Amino acid sequence: MRHMSILAIAAGAAALVALSAAPEAAKLSGRSVKVGALVPITGKGAEWGYTARESIKIAQDEINAAGGIGGVPLKVIFWDTQSKESEGIKGFTKLVTRDKVLAVFGPCFSSIYEILAPQLDRHKVSMISYCSSKPGLSAMSPWAFRNTLTSDKQLDPVVKAWVDEYKIKSAVIVHDLEDAVSKAEGAKIMPVLLKKYGVKQLGMLTYRTKDTDFSAQITKAKALNPDGIALGSCYQQAAGIAKEARKQGLDAPIVGGACAGAPGFIQLGGKATEGSYMSTAAWIDDPRPAVQAYVKKIAAVNKGKKPPYGGPRAYDSTHILKMIMETQGVTNESGDLEADRDRIRQGWAALKGYDGISGETTMDEVGDGSGASAILKVIGGKYVNVKK
Repeated sequence: MRHMSILAIAAGAAALVALSAAPEAAKLSGRSVKVGALVPITGKGAEWGYTARESIKIAQDEINAAGGIGGVPLKVIFWDTQSKESEGIKGFTKLVTRDKVLAVFGPCFSSIYEILAPQLDRHKVSMISYCSSKPGLSAMSPWAFRNTLTSDKQLDPVVKAWVDEYKIKSAVIVHDLEDAVSKAEGAKIMPVLLKKYGVKQLGMLTYRTKDTDFSAQITKAKALNPDGIALGSCYQQAAGIAKEARKQGLDAPIVGGACAGAPGFIQLGGKATEGSYMSTAAWIDDPRPAVQAYVKKIAAVNKGKKPPYGGPRAYDSTHILKMIMETQGVTNESGDLEADRDRIRQGWAALKGYDGISGETTMDEVGDGSGASAILKVIGGKYVNVKK
């Protein structure tokens, strides 16, 4: 078991900000509290990385405006992974050994997380991803955490809702052969869920990440005459697949996973996305005031656009880390770096019932987030949470 102690954590973002000024809050030493963040600002994950970075900055500004962490300003040091494994390794090493950060947010992509997780036991520092969702990765180290929902947790209720509404009896799976989470969804998760909900799998069609022409896959899919199309795909390719399907007259409803459910799916796919079901680890259109206050702030720095779920998850992670530092006895003294890192690990391992803007989050026994998720359906050109 990863739990070294039981720490009840149940407060929302607003409560966290209020806690910053509380007189009983722990006092830290030093000129700044340094935390690292691996974000893909360039490459295929640029939208996810940019909105995660800006979300962390928003939380950082809120925390510092309210007195910092234990009276000391939070300083987040960012590294652009460029959506590449090699840059993820380089950035992580720099942040941990040279910058001596207390913890690291990220990385976003499961492929990078999968490479870094085995190194955590040696470095003894917590790594908290805000959008990696391939199942099983956090179990690689007691220092590995993911404040998100893995694809299997996200997709199960969504696939059921999709099957129930459209009376799906048969489906084809189309998935990316290269992207780690998309491949896991298409090759492993979707087949299990289709079987679970009584859907016959007619075929499995694949493509590569950089592909933009999906005519061959859709031609094959159309010949199979499926009731539905299940995707293991990021939103760019998911939009292309949806448009090609409608172009060829294949009107089978679509269901997609973690990366496909970004706002960009609708923006790029337009009318072809109507009626699609998508999973998510955060519902951006949640009417709660705290959520919409965040959306207003992130839209102001994102050309008016809403972020994928990695943004809200990164925002929540920043506020959670503040709470953990102030309740776990982190000192921020130079001689306590190793002990402080372990205190943070214990805090994340024991996280229970945190009510943030991305929903309620609890760390399970292997360090993955667990909690309720939205069931999104594209209705009238926007995502609507149809969860009952």
